[in-house]
Amino acid sequence: MAKKQEKSIIYSVAQTDNINQLTVKEVAQPTTLKASYANLTPVTVQGKTYLLGYNATADAPDLYEFTASAPWLQTATGKFKVGAGYDIIEPFTLGNKPFVACYKAKDGVFSIFSIANDLSISGPYKFFRNHEPALTQGFTTLKAFVCFGIVVFLGYNGANGYVATYTMSTIATSPPNTPPLLMTPQWSHVWAKGWTRFAFFQLGGENFFFKTNTWKPNVNIDHVLDNLAAGTTEVASNLNAALKDAQTLDIVQPLVLGNGDPYFVTYMKNGQMTLNRFHSDCMGWTTVATLTAKANATQVVPLGAGDNAFLLVT
Repeated sequence: MAKKQEKSIIYSVAQTDNINQLTVKEVAQPTTLKASYANLTPVTVQGKTYLLGYNATADAPDLYEFTASAPWLQTATGKFKVGAGYDIIEPFTLGNKPFVACYKAKDGVFSIFSIANDLSISGPYKFFRNHEPALTQGFTTLKAFVCFGIVVFLGYNGANGYVATYTMSTIATSPPNTPPLLMTPQWSHVWAKGWTRFAFFQLGGENFFFKTNTWKPNVNIDHVLDNLAAGTTEVASNLNAALKDAQTLDIVQPLVLGNGDPYFVTYMKNGQMTLNRFHSDCMGWTTVATLTAKANATQVVPLGAGDNAFLLVT
């Protein structure tokens, strides 16, 4: 049985006239969440923000609706039976429709469901590769992002350094109750092992990501190249000294404000949090807010509602 979740905290995040300062304000302490979740994933359906609370022992996530004012977080209903045993839950939008990718690291299988307006789901489109290029097994990080209008997945295996990218597109027809999708390998490579705490962000429509290494201490900012088949390249490296508690951080998450400016959030188990603004040259960042949140949180979830930005710490 999943552990009962204690109170959560929701913070609003707002810009000020000072580019190097954000206002972070506690706005609610909901007790709505039924459990502590391994995956607490926001999805947008019909302009509304929902949270999928999933543990691998369950065959369906718990559903919640988030609003930018009271009641803030309330239970929602839907037919969302995806099955048990998934390690990563990753949402994306394709053709104006919401989808959720459910991934099992051991066998490398993606099960991808479309989400209807009533929070019911289709049957799964399944994808995996057990040969090169672009194996799908063992990913510890999996992220969907958009590159020149194309949905891209990047997967990384922290145990051996293997990394691969795939594009997602639609096809003319598909079997009944199966999304008309096609996932196509683009690139694979071997990085160092040990990269973790990824935070993907965009500047000028280009895709970048922040990451830290706990095997050989390092902090990087990388760029996803415009030609997806060429992979990624380092923009800045050896940034350890610039990141407080670089090797002991528990959570790192990206945060985007209403005007598109990218930030990232760090969290320590003692409750210490920072919010940091990426520099436009992608060579570093400036800490723009610090706060003490609840201790021993397992999730820091960035949430959007229109032009408003929030953080759920739970």
